[in-house]
This record gives sequence, structure tokens and C-alpha cells, in this order.
Amino acid sequence: MAIVFFYASLGGMKGITYTQVAQYSVLILAYLIPAFAISHQITGTVIPQFGFGSTIANGPDTGKYLLDTLNALNRDLGFSEFTKAFGPGSKSMLDVFCITMALMVGTAGLPHVIIRFYTVPNVRGARLSAGYALLFIAILYTTAPAVASFARYNMINTISNKEYVKAPSWLKNWEKTGLIAWTDKNGDGIIQYASGKPFRGKPKFTGKTGTYGERLLKNDMTANANELFIDRDIMVLANPEIANLPAWVIALVAAGGLAAALSTASGLLLVISSSISHDLYYRMINRQATEKQRLALGRTMIGFAVIVAGYFGINPPGFVAQVVAFAFGLAASSFFPIIVLGIFNKRTNREGAIAGMIAGITFTFVYIVNIKFMGGHAWFMGISAEGIGTVGMILNFIVTIIVSRFTAPPPQEVQDMVDSIRYPRGSGAATGH
Repeated sequence: MAIVFFYASLGGMKGITYTQVAQYSVLILAYLIPAFAISHQITGTVIPQFGFGSTIANGPDTGKYLLDTLNALNRDLGFSEFTKAFGPGSKSMLDVFCITMALMVGTAGLPHVIIRFYTVPNVRGARLSAGYALLFIAILYTTAPAVASFARYNMINTISNKEYVKAPSWLKNWEKTGLIAWTDKNGDGIIQYASGKPFRGKPKFTGKTGTYGERLLKNDMTANANELFIDRDIMVLANPEIANLPAWVIALVAAGGLAAALSTASGLLLVISSSISHDLYYRMINRQATEKQRLALGRTMIGFAVIVAGYFGINPPGFVAQVVAFAFGLAASSFFPIIVLGIFNKRTNREGAIAGMIAGITFTFVYIVNIKFMGGHAWFMGISAEGIGTVGMILNFIVTIIVSRFTAPPPQEVQDMVDSIRYPRGSGAATGH
């Protein structure tokens, strides 16, 4: 928190741009190097995307396809098949579609991504940088499913039905953090990993002996056979250690995780600072504000945002994937429709944009809070909180278009500016149009 506050408040746009280049280099290397190594270790194929669909190269499952083996292991342990997409016990096709759509359009609406286009000198540079960004994002996103399959295969093979006294060191190391916990329900000294919750709640580490107190289901051995708790947030960091990779690779992954956090946080803090100090305070409240006053307000807002973000980092409202999905859903339901309509529909005006954003983000936010914090259920067509941003996006589009049609059109200079964005000066010179 202190590091992010320091260079976000002092470095500004230029400082954050340079630090993000370094952070992203660390991030992509830290993510891909272990993926290459583990893919080669399990399947003999270096490229994770190919290893994902390959056969296992060594061990008792040699010659079997990785995904077929994972399906069989999951069935034996009482879980649904690893590759099962829809049906009982899984999300519906509509919900998966909405989650995917929210993640996709939410990326286009993330404010710290949008503001990156101010760091390039011209349109050509913006397009080129966007192309490279999409290339690296595609590499990361297509690697993720392979990493997940490798991690689950290694995790099950190293601890399931193994004696606890002979358990691998990674299990004992992560137990000390309270993010993995084991209780011997049947007293046989064997780690039984199966479906079901082994604890009444999330275990909390209370000492060097690994006692977890009242949260263990000590008096309810018939509830389920599962004896192992694993916090899902640790899997990316624990994956190299589970695969028995060298210590430097484990350290590299930890550095990559920190780089990802710093990169995203710094961009968002810059957006928060400039939005409040310039767009809100200077342009709408006090047009006589000096640059020094705006800079002081911006740094104050950075400090406030860092404290709020730090609190939710220590007390997260969900595991990482859920929180990310919420953020992307809110971006999809607020900024994305306005960006699209602002470029492709000259009739869209300020009143319509404001009304659409308020309607979209309010609906999405209330739906998420109702399900995740108030015990509500997914009442709208069974769509989960992670996918409701798609519905909020559609609502935003509808409200923006309707309100814009019933209010005054934007000034002519704004419509001309939209034309200049869609058809840059000189774009038709070669054809004579």
C-alpha cells in the first residue's frame, strides 16, 4: 500500500507508465515460465495450450489423456467431471455466457485500461499498443485453463489418500498460513480429499501445532468424507511448489503476483485521482481551483483509495476470481455502453449517458450485494452475481438510447468531434472521398 501510494502520488502518468512496463514484463514471465515447466513435466509438451489436450508422459497414468484422467479422478473423489460444462451441479449455459460476456466487455470498460491510451502520442501508436496488449492477454488467458488442469492433477496425486506424516512439504508450508487445513475425521492418519466442507467455516490458524479449534466438524463424522480444506486463492502461488519446481520459480511467481497487484492498483489510483480532482472538483465545483489545489486533492484521494483498497484486501468479499468478476461486471454495466454509443451514435447525449450509467451500475451493484452479502438468490433467470454485469450492460444501452431520444441532442461541435473520431482527418484522401 505504501509503495503504490508513493509512486502513484509522485510519479503521475509518466511514472506509472514506465513502472507498468516493468511490472507487466515480470507478470507475464512469472506466469508463463512455471506453466511451460509444469506442462513439460506432466505431458512432455512445453506449450501449455498443447499440453492441455495431450497425454500424460510419466507416472502411473502414462499414455492417458490429461483431461480424461482428471475427469476420472474427480468422479472417484465425488466431484463433478473436470470438463463438465453445464447441467446439475454446474452453471447453466446462460449464466456461463453472461459471465464470459461481462468479462469480455468489462475489459473494454475498465477505466485504468482506457486511460492507457493517453500515454501514446498518436492514433497509430494507440492501435499498435492495443494490438500488442490483446496478443499478450490472449496468451495469458489461453494458458490459464491449462495451468488449472496441471495444478489440480498434481494436487490430487500428491496428497489424496496419502499418509499425513509423509505428506509433501508444500502442504505443511501452506498449513502454517491457515489457507490449507486437515483434520483426521476417521483417525486413520490418511488424507481423505473429497467433495463437501470439512469445517463449519473457514479455518483459522491458531498455533504452530496446526490446531483449528471449534471450526472443525469433530462431532459430525457422517456429514461428508472430506478432511481437507484448500483456499482457492493459493493455487496459482502454490502450483510451482506442488510441482516441485526450483525455489527461484516459486519466488518468481510471488513477484509476478505482486507485480500484477501493483500494476492494476497504480492505474486505478491515477483514474480516481484525476476523475475527482479534475473532472469533478475543477470542472463542476470550482473552476478557479489552482493546479496546486487540484494536485493536493488528487493525492488526498489516492491516500483514501489506498486505505479502502487495503481494507478489502485484508477482508476480501470473495475469492479473487469472484472479486475480479464483480469489478468487470460493474465496468461492463457502466462504461462500456457509453463508450460504444459515444463513438457510433451521434444522438447520444450527456443526459442519456448519465441516466444509462446510473441505471446499469445501480442494478448490477444491488444484485451483487443482495446475493453476496444479504443472502439473496439469483432471481433474474438464474444468472449469478458474476454474470449479472451483462444484464446491467443491456439495461444501460436501453436507458441511454431512450433518454437521449427524449432530450435535446448534443451540441453540433460534439457531433463533429464524434465524426472526427470515426473518420480521422485524411482517412479518405487516398480514395478521393
